[in-house]
Amino acid sequence: MSAAKRCEPQRPNDEDQSLKQAMRTTCEEDWTLMMTAQPFTAMLAMQLNLVPVVDSRLPTAGTDGETIFFNARFMASRTEADRRFILAHEVWHCAMGHFRRQLGRDPALWNQACDYEVNHILSVELGHCPADALWDRRFRDLSAEDVYARLCHGRDRPKKGQVVLDTHDLENALNEHRDDLVIDPDFNPETPSSGQDEQALSEAWRQRLIAVAQQRERMPGNLPGHLRRIVDQIREPQVPWQQLLARFLQKQPGGDRQWLPPSRRHVHRGLYLPSRRGSLLELTLALDNSGSCARDIPSFLAELNGMLSAFNRVSLRLLVFDTKIQSDQLLTEQDLHRLNKMELIGGGGTDFDPVFEACQESPPQALIILTDGFGRAPEQPPGYPVLWALTEGGECPVIWGENLSINR
Repeated sequence: MSAAKRCEPQRPNDEDQSLKQAMRTTCEEDWTLMMTAQPFTAMLAMQLNLVPVVDSRLPTAGTDGETIFFNARFMASRTEADRRFILAHEVWHCAMGHFRRQLGRDPALWNQACDYEVNHILSVELGHCPADALWDRRFRDLSAEDVYARLCHGRDRPKKGQVVLDTHDLENALNEHRDDLVIDPDFNPETPSSGQDEQALSEAWRQRLIAVAQQRERMPGNLPGHLRRIVDQIREPQVPWQQLLARFLQKQPGGDRQWLPPSRRHVHRGLYLPSRRGSLLELTLALDNSGSCARDIPSFLAELNGMLSAFNRVSLRLLVFDTKIQSDQLLTEQDLHRLNKMELIGGGGTDFDPVFEACQESPPQALIILTDGFGRAPEQPPGYPVLWALTEGGECPVIWGENLSINR
């Protein structure tokens, strides 16, 4: 037998096919029970197809926003309560728009952060959480963005035995190659061809969530309080500061990325991020080292690192200042990991003049200043874009430039 023949992937056998049919029936019965116990989640689930597979590229479950794919062997090993939780977990990934919200963050940490957010919702909604699912009391009321920032710091780690119970990147899973693969033709997720497609799918789910909420509000019992809070946030979304920061970056020269061709630096992870070959994103970042800003710096740098990692070429001038420039260094795309390890000791007062004086010698394409805003600043704007990233309770010291507020 030739080597090529030995490497051909296997298909599900007759026993696997029988198991798939049995688990489809079982999971459909789970949905029926959920319609009575958790009607809100069940009504959202009606928007999704349910497809059992036996495929080693999908060891657990996953969704493309249109279909829930689940490994029949995996689901057969779970309790009824676990099965309902896992299926509802996929529904709420769609409802919370987690694909759209990633914004270039590290996929592994973002997947963990999303699971913490969803699993907290479901532990309240279902009254159950599998023992091996990610759940932490410290993250109960935090968004995925806030959990991600804490995970990036390295101080908060998953509890022993807790893991991500589903596959988030189905496109990467499809491209997996091993000699011992079992490939099921029924595992055929749709993958968005562009950021616009992904945005449209996310918006469709937002509208579905609102429609189901309106329907439930007309029925006896209305919505439970924990679901009403989620729906109200989605009905009138406030643009998170992370998204405002991403928009500012994308407006700069070298930041107007295109979806084709994708960034080669991320393809090996199955992460197709827009790129513009040959372009260079040049940026100056000034960190206010006063004591009031110190605790916001790590989370801000973690977010910025994730966003800058989506660009092929980056030149980041990093200034640390209080009443004068304390440090001045230049980072490239190869050095961005150092942002997550910076530890700054709070200084005294704040004066923005030294920052703009330093930029006069070598004007940046754009300047971001992380600060509480309490300090002396030039009355006239410079000849380049400036973004004031204000810590909680901060105030913009000038009437020019863009600004965003960082909410903890």
